[in-house]
Amino acid sequence: MKKPIMLLACVLAIGSTIAQNNTYDEAKNILRLSREKCLSIQQGHYVMERKMKFMSDKDTTAERHTCDFRKLPDDTIYGKAFNMLFEPLDEKANWKVHILYTGREKVWISDTAAVIQSCDQWADKIIAGRHNQKFYTPLTEENCHPLPGKNWLADSNFIYSLSETLLDGKPCYRVTYFNTNFDPDTIFGITTIRYEVNIWIDQRDYLPVQYTEVYDNVERQDTTCQYEFCRLLEFSPEVDPSRLTLDAIPANLPRRDYVPYTPPEPLAEGTPAPDWALPTLAGDTVRLADLRGKVVLLDFFYKHCAPCCAALPFLQNLHEKYKDRGVVLLGIDPIDNPEKDEMADFLAKRGITYTVLFSERQLSQTYHIAAYPTLFFIDRDGKIAKVQSGYHPTLEEAIEEQLQKML
Repeated sequence: MKKPIMLLACVLAIGSTIAQNNTYDEAKNILRLSREKCLSIQQGHYVMERKMKFMSDKDTTAERHTCDFRKLPDDTIYGKAFNMLFEPLDEKANWKVHILYTGREKVWISDTAAVIQSCDQWADKIIAGRHNQKFYTPLTEENCHPLPGKNWLADSNFIYSLSETLLDGKPCYRVTYFNTNFDPDTIFGITTIRYEVNIWIDQRDYLPVQYTEVYDNVERQDTTCQYEFCRLLEFSPEVDPSRLTLDAIPANLPRRDYVPYTPPEPLAEGTPAPDWALPTLAGDTVRLADLRGKVVLLDFFYKHCAPCCAALPFLQNLHEKYKDRGVVLLGIDPIDNPEKDEMADFLAKRGITYTVLFSERQLSQTYHIAAYPTLFFIDRDGKIAKVQSGYHPTLEEAIEEQLQKML
């Protein structure tokens, strides 16, 4: 009697595997059809709602994006012309960003002026800043992210599932795919332990109408989550061509040529370091003037700066190695709020035991901070011996050598 039971179990297992494989194949096919739909769209007008939570942040930003676009296959900067306005969903927030890109110029439009960057002159600057503009990427990007391409669909590390649901009363496919197999980032010390995407696809025309993208990461001893939600509120394949030219600039606005930001010159070596008195997490006050006679290493940093966070373990090691040799290492954070941004928890999870201070942003200007992190080496007489901007593991040996020279 046992053999028939075993045979039935085998049949059920095989049937389950076939059903699972069919679901995988169906999910992948729907993603392919949706990708084909997006690739067929060459222009349009859309309104998008976007919510974003960064890494170890607790708050979620919420924005509305209104955009007209036309794909430009030969354009190497954005790959599309666009006219985009994004603004906060919170009515109390008082800001908006309006950008026009024609393929020849990028224009920042405010209430007072239109600042024009020529692509011929400022292509490198435009490329460096383009990550700050967020689009409804399935429609506007060449790779249709997060709709997977052939390589991802063929990658056995990705797991797919499929269900049917309603979104605003419209029947949709909901396709989920995820991956848990990632190599650690050796520079920033971040390991992704799970990446998951959910995409809602209209069953009538395979248009993706909503997606979420989630990264679960481990950064040193801290587990963090980065989350993005994008929802297509409106879409039309029609666009007024004049909206994608300089004619879209309001006639009453003065036009100005772009003038690049000139970072301040670093504080000169050999000059006295500007004095300050700043609070610690414990509520004590540290004064730079009280540290005369010691070598001081100041690290200007903030929580959401990836290079800043990557430098923290190295700086902690320096602190432990040199704290009994007349070196005082201090972190100065001019960006984060100690309580709101839960800095005590953030530092504890990274094993930081040296003192971290909190300042107003004005101190960054006083110290001529142009990038984060920035290290100031201050000698026993309170004078600046060296300024080091940025962090990479290749800089660690030179940083430690500078400390040793000052002892």
